[in-house]
Amino acid sequence: MVEFLNFLFNPEAIYDLATAHSFEFWISMGINIILSTLIGGIILSIILEIFGHKFGENVSVKNTFLVVLIVNLINMFGFMGLLLPFVIAIPFGNVILPLLVWIVFIKLFFGDLSLVHSIAVALIFYVITLFFAPIIVGYLGGFLGNLFP
Repeated sequence: MVEFLNFLFNPEAIYDLATAHSFEFWISMGINIILSTLIGGIILSIILEIFGHKFGENVSVKNTFLVVLIVNLINMFGFMGLLLPFVIAIPFGNVILPLLVWIVFIKLFFGDLSLVHSIAVALIFYVITLFFAPIIVGYLGGFLGNLFP
């Protein structure tokens, strides 16, 4: 953990990380974040609207894209890797940890949802994005890659 904190405050180490990959890597990472945020935000807003109408809760879906963007940044840039060594002894810790992140952020941004509904929305969204969203992101990413050769 101390090494990571030294890394954060060392501009040379950050520069080395940024130059370790080619510019194509960073462009593809940016496209992946944008596409996964858009697709995830649409899916999450649909799920929240369904829960809002089904259970009569007043849920404002204006923060859905922000929640998805924050969790995508947490997942894609390796912040989960910092916490994973602490939960490696727990069976299925690598599956439970991202689910807990989703539960926390959905409860933080959508406080009007009850805890049970927040857990249900996070679980449904996590399962859908685990299997369905990568297919759409890969399809759209390939489509955009063919547009700009």
